[in-house]
Amino acid sequence: MNRIGKLALVAGILALALAVPIATAHLIYVYEAQVTVQPVTPLLWLNGTSSEVSAVNLELTNKSNPQISLDIPITNSTETYVYQALRVEALASSPYLYVANCSYSGPNLTSVELIVYAPTLGQSPTSPAGKITITPSSTSCTSSGSVQLAAGTIYYVDFAVQPSLPIPYGASSGTLTLYIGVSNQGGGVALPYP
Repeated sequence: MNRIGKLALVAGILALALAVPIATAHLIYVYEAQVTVQPVTPLLWLNGTSSEVSAVNLELTNKSNPQISLDIPITNSTETYVYQALRVEALASSPYLYVANCSYSGPNLTSVELIVYAPTLGQSPTSPAGKITITPSSTSCTSSGSVQLAAGTIYYVDFAVQPSLPIPYGASSGTLTLYIGVSNQGGGVALPYP
């Protein structure tokens, strides 16, 4: 074998020796990564700023999975309106807010509307981000609707209560309890609550 043939043979063996590890490198090496993700509470709930909040004995409990309770004065007026009863800030993503479950005790109501709006986005009770309608009765309570919130925005929640008229003599206030749900999709799914 001449010198050029030997060099060609050595070069071929060297190329083959280099090609095998390169071709099989993805089979030999395994890369592992550990990622720690801190859970983020999607919403921050606070009591509203108006004096009407104390007038209806509004209670906000369990702020991570909020339960809202308020006493609704039942009068012969066509509507009782509680202005800026709650404040809510969307901290992450663009979640949907809905009423997962509710209960009511007291005189019959036609409906209760939760009106959600963000003044910083130019919204108001007359042009809200959305409304959630609750239809309470002595045996059940149903809700419909959801409102999408924008991340980093503070919203106010008003309550518009429409009683069933006429109010019976001696009727007292009613108590409405709401379990608020948060979803990443519109039209929340009803969840069982204790």
